[in-house]
Amino acid sequence: MTFSRARRWAPLVVLPLLAMALYLAARRLDLARVLVELQRVRAGWLVLAVAAYAMVLPLWALQWRLIAPRVPNNRFREMLATVAMSASLHNTTMAFVGEGSAVLLLATRIGLDRTSAVSVLAMDQMIVGIAKVALLSTAAAMVTLPTWMARGAETLAVVLGIVIALALVVLRNRERLHARLPERAGAMMTKAALAVQPLRSPHITLSVLLLALAKNGMEIVALLCVQHAFGVQLPLASAVLALAALNLATIIPVVPGNVAVFEGAIILAYAHFGVNAERALGMALVQHACYFVALALPGYRWLAFSNPLRSAAAAS
Repeated sequence: MTFSRARRWAPLVVLPLLAMALYLAARRLDLARVLVELQRVRAGWLVLAVAAYAMVLPLWALQWRLIAPRVPNNRFREMLATVAMSASLHNTTMAFVGEGSAVLLLATRIGLDRTSAVSVLAMDQMIVGIAKVALLSTAAAMVTLPTWMARGAETLAVVLGIVIALALVVLRNRERLHARLPERAGAMMTKAALAVQPLRSPHITLSVLLLALAKNGMEIVALLCVQHAFGVQLPLASAVLALAALNLATIIPVVPGNVAVFEGAIILAYAHFGVNAERALGMALVQHACYFVALALPGYRWLAFSNPLRSAAAAS
């Protein structure tokens, strides 16, 4: 089975299993208590949570500006629009559409060639992966990780190490590899190698990594704000663990917007700190709503006035 077919069939397999899991979970929950918890929420803290999440977009735009080639349209406003639209599509469409749309938007709005656009996305994912490993290490230093998280952290670290090692090998041997590959493949590899040149600069790599960590910091602040909105007093480690659980659970998007997967990760993390299931579910639902408002909705402001598909057709 090809990757595209597997990607097409994955939701058809996962969604029924997810629906069954939700049904079984709902039978064991007191939904009336969940509603009571939701009615006690303090709105002011939710505004702060949305504001913290909203800071992720400009930090993300600064990240991409640093690692993208210096073309005329690589300006902050244009990159902010690009990441906002990509985030909207990522959080409201089927699996991997967000990644595909990011490449399309970088090509049509910023003016990158396709190879450079893919390289920007790859570099972003590599840096984000390093930030995720750092977050998981921080969580492990603050609290004992659940078994599934500890194993997931180990797997992520190994995979990331292999990817970085391969990237370095290609960068250092690109001329030799170019000579041995077919002309078209060699040209694409050379373009890709040139596109990832920014990461050879320690200054740029450190700056991009700090921005990725700052994004994690904003998400932790948003988690703490929702905790306060529910009047729950938990240690900082709870928000770090919740974000680490989210990062692992949503690393491969299967359902649009990670619906239920997002909530499940937060519930498991808070259960580790003794929060009852009804309150944890209420907190998870509100957390996801704040995330959606701040990261999924803004991009539609630009999508409403632009047509990336039409731009792509005109460019080709």
